[in-house]
Amino acid sequence: MAQHDDATALLDEDHNKVIRLFQMYKDAHEENPRRVLAHQICQELLVHMQLEEEIFYPAFRKATKDEEVLQDAEEEHEEARKMIARIEQAPTDARLMLELEDAILHHVNDEREDMFPEARKTKSLDLVQLARQIELRKTELMAQAA
Repeated sequence: MAQHDDATALLDEDHNKVIRLFQMYKDAHEENPRRVLAHQICQELLVHMQLEEEIFYPAFRKATKDEEVLQDAEEEHEEARKMIARIEQAPTDARLMLELEDAILHHVNDEREDMFPEARKTKSLDLVQLARQIELRKTELMAQAA
């Protein structure tokens, strides 16, 4: 896995990957590719949310004390988990996938506009060290999922 400058860049790379996967899902017109892509999207999101909740959010909370931004992010994760559970039962339901995509795009925008800039401004937050922790944990989680 390539090294990244900081945790926000690493997490945003995950965002971009999932956005590309959503586009591939929309471009696929057969059930089997949609089923595979739905599974991959859900897996990527579940790992990403776990990384944020285990590593990034606690560090952000400690450094910034910004409970409002964190509460919003955690609520959005809970909403996404509920949608993922529904999609796992119906992976070819394009309407459900569109709902999940909309929720994820909203969440990504919130992080890009609010949380990540605040994290970059916070001197007590070591984003390079957090990136290393996230990369190591992501490797573990993806191996478990495989």
